[in-house]
Amino acid sequence: MRDYTRELAGAKDFAAAGATIARGHYGRGVGRKRKADGSWVTEADWAAEAQIRLRIARTYPDHNILGEEEGLTRAGGGPPLDGAPTWVVDPIDGTHNYMAGIPVWATLVALQIDGATVAGVCNAPALGEVYEAALGSGARMNGEPIAVEELDRLEEATVLAVGREVFIQHGLSRFIDALVARSWRSRGFGEFWGHMLVARGAAHVMVEPELNLWDVAPLGLIASEAGGLTTHLDGTPWGSGGSDSASGGSGSALTTNGVLHDEIVELARITVAP
Repeated sequence: MRDYTRELAGAKDFAAAGATIARGHYGRGVGRKRKADGSWVTEADWAAEAQIRLRIARTYPDHNILGEEEGLTRAGGGPPLDGAPTWVVDPIDGTHNYMAGIPVWATLVALQIDGATVAGVCNAPALGEVYEAALGSGARMNGEPIAVEELDRLEEATVLAVGREVFIQHGLSRFIDALVARSWRSRGFGEFWGHMLVARGAAHVMVEPELNLWDVAPLGLIASEAGGLTTHLDGTPWGSGGSDSASGGSGSALTTNGVLHDEIVELARITVAP
């Protein structure tokens, strides 16, 4: 297997640069507006992504960049290159938390080659947590190895999810009610953090009805390198986000400790109306 140590070091540098800019604006009433899809964007999102793009362009000018705010381009400028490695960037995952002064937000950076994520970083400066992984190298938080807890009974599991209203909007109310009812306890930790709590063994299941590639690309790799699994809710692998895609794909995201995965996929199948 190829060694992606160099690419991971780059991802850590890029994410740290974006996180530093975002942290500098945090809690200062940064300018904001709603995007066409109704989600929020702030001046800090734009500034952080611009800095990340600049650093990637200096190091990998012949790669592509897919960013939440500026879309898919060649790193050195212009249209994307067919088949080129693609850096996937979310400058602030959890923008609403960021605006509200809730410290659960992070800068996410991942590298995809031929549709597979090979390096990923989740830098959460307000929490003091940095998660990282490269393909085949294991996962770490703040430099220390992390691993899922291999609990095999849903009745003993901690389930994390976004608010129930989001599941209602996507026709998944029966599923989330059944999942919560069968688990030991549930908590409402949305955004990147729920997936990382599963990866480090603090919880066992994290589910979200709708994400974009930039929301999940590094998280899935970190979870898998920690012994877990991230897929869509129907069990299919997450979309590639190759250089021929302007959006990189979207859909539901289920992260588990791996042991419970099939059971939850089946629960979704029998509770979601056709």
